[in-house]
Amino acid sequence: MAFEGLISSLDSTDMSTDSTLSVPAAIERMSRDVIWLVLVMILGASLLVTMVPEDEPVPVNEDDNEEELTEESTCLVGTQKVLNASAANGFDCVPLDPHSMFHTHPVPVLSVNNIIDDGSTIAIVGDVSHLHPEEITVIMSFDEDASISTQPNLEGGWSLTVQSSAERVYFNITAMHEVEETASNTTFIEINRTTLEDESEESNDTDGDTDDGTGNETDNGAGNSTDNGTGNETDNGTGNSTDNGTGNESDNGTTNPPEPIQPTYDPSDMGQFWLDVFRCQSGQNIPQVDDLTTTAVETHECSVSITMNATHITITTNGLPDHDFESTLACSQGNDCTRAQNYEWIIPRSPVNDTTGGHDATDCPEANGDYECAPARGEVAIAINGVPFYGPEDGPGGDAVASQHGAYEEDRQPIVLGVCHAHNGQGGTFHYHADANCLHWHPEEGEDMFDYDTSTPAAVAQNTANGSHSSVIGVGMDGYPIYGLWGYDDQMNIMEMKSSYQLKVGETGYNGIDDYEYVSGLGHLDVCNGHFGPTPEFPDGIYHYHSTMMNGDGDMGFPYFLLCYHGETFLDEGGNGADCSGFGETWGPGIAPPPEGCGGGGGGGGQSGQLSHVSLVSAPSFSPLTTMWVLVLAVLFLKQRRP
Repeated sequence: MAFEGLISSLDSTDMSTDSTLSVPAAIERMSRDVIWLVLVMILGASLLVTMVPEDEPVPVNEDDNEEELTEESTCLVGTQKVLNASAANGFDCVPLDPHSMFHTHPVPVLSVNNIIDDGSTIAIVGDVSHLHPEEITVIMSFDEDASISTQPNLEGGWSLTVQSSAERVYFNITAMHEVEETASNTTFIEINRTTLEDESEESNDTDGDTDDGTGNETDNGAGNSTDNGTGNETDNGTGNSTDNGTGNESDNGTTNPPEPIQPTYDPSDMGQFWLDVFRCQSGQNIPQVDDLTTTAVETHECSVSITMNATHITITTNGLPDHDFESTLACSQGNDCTRAQNYEWIIPRSPVNDTTGGHDATDCPEANGDYECAPARGEVAIAINGVPFYGPEDGPGGDAVASQHGAYEEDRQPIVLGVCHAHNGQGGTFHYHADANCLHWHPEEGEDMFDYDTSTPAAVAQNTANGSHSSVIGVGMDGYPIYGLWGYDDQMNIMEMKSSYQLKVGETGYNGIDDYEYVSGLGHLDVCNGHFGPTPEFPDGIYHYHSTMMNGDGDMGFPYFLLCYHGETFLDEGGNGADCSGFGETWGPGIAPPPEGCGGGGGGGGQSGQLSHVSLVSAPSFSPLTTMWVLVLAVLFLKQRRP
């Protein structure tokens, strides 16, 4: 070894321990220290070199490589270069696509297929003909300065919904292709809600009629009718109608415009359905509403936002209704009135039945664990205006609706439900405990929300009794729709839907859920308060819930909305049925401990304990050369310090 001579000379050096050294000895001692210092530095540098990983990759600028590759290699005329790391040259030459070069298409063609108007909400359904309908934006303007827009699905289908109570509403609809700056012809639509008498008066000048001034009127148009002034009218044309002057007229249906066609949806993908059904979305007509508990006139406005991916639909709302309401006691006695919240719910986009079983049956004992229980208190579903539906129990644990209708006296805490069986809870949280059919109730002239009859359970259904199946009022956390009080029975008759729960013998509802038992066949609905069957939007059938105010015997319609979820939910993604939502907001590091059952990782609602931004670190490697240098250094150090 190169240092053997050096070591020998050091060993032969006088290691005298005399306290006094001559000048030559001191110089010799300093020289030896310098040699040791140099030796230690060499050994340390060698040790660092051996610890550097041998397989450390050298950074390469990929952009520079691509530029060099582009400069060195080219494709033939008529082809274009597509990078391909597995190819020999790092790229492929593929024929040019004229479509991608010019990318021009005929202008989009817009068509309107159906218009649905229930007096307050107007839904317009149509399609767009274009090679790339997903690039089209359908824009509808109305009320001079208002407009909303949507994008068609892959088949070109689209729909837009507007809330308006005006007698006449005018729409201009255009399909835009912003990529090529082309547009369809504008489609003009007029919604006329005036009475038939007004329409007939206005149509006298447009039906091709002639009046000789004597009251005798001749219509030479499609109606081919003659009126001799006596009120007796004969129509020998396509109208085939006869009016004998009594006001009774028979018509084979060809003179009046056909009823709007009900849009239908795919129950395996509910995304478009909920976009069309939910109110209070941006671009819609959002009314200002008043809290009738206060003496002031408020201008509350609801807000709903819906986003989705392939499997989940996220509904974000401020929890305010789109109709006048009552906060009741929390506001009048505690000055804790309804105010905007920040709700976010996630439901399945494609609901499926729950067939797993084995659920905790505490809050729905009659389900025997076959289905996931909805909370006895708190949010169980979402109304189409973004207000939560609550479970049947009130704060003290009794049936809030049964108490409201006098089934028992709630002596633990004053509980009052306002119009539409709703009220405000702690923190300004407005919610429905039952009913919610006022969502589709329209007061006549001179009426207000206090005219919505909630005096008895039997009276509630009459508010919306129009001979038709009820409209959707909300959605369960499993993604299945909740309809109003009216539905189809097994013979497709329109019936008020009745629950199949009844009070146990001697009970009144004072103990909430525990006072009720399920009796199969007592009403129309199952243990969760729903059933499978056709609805106007799903004619081939879908599982759905109903709002109920009475059971099959005419008693209380517990559970009023739903008691369990027939479909799978995302509520227990945190495991063990725990609600782990709110991670990073209401709980988490530096905020608060996790809810029970969520551990420290956040569960389904927050973080799931996954690692991110992980990089591999090479472990130090020690070669035999390193070990030898360490031993030499140790030996020399010991000899240097030897007395």
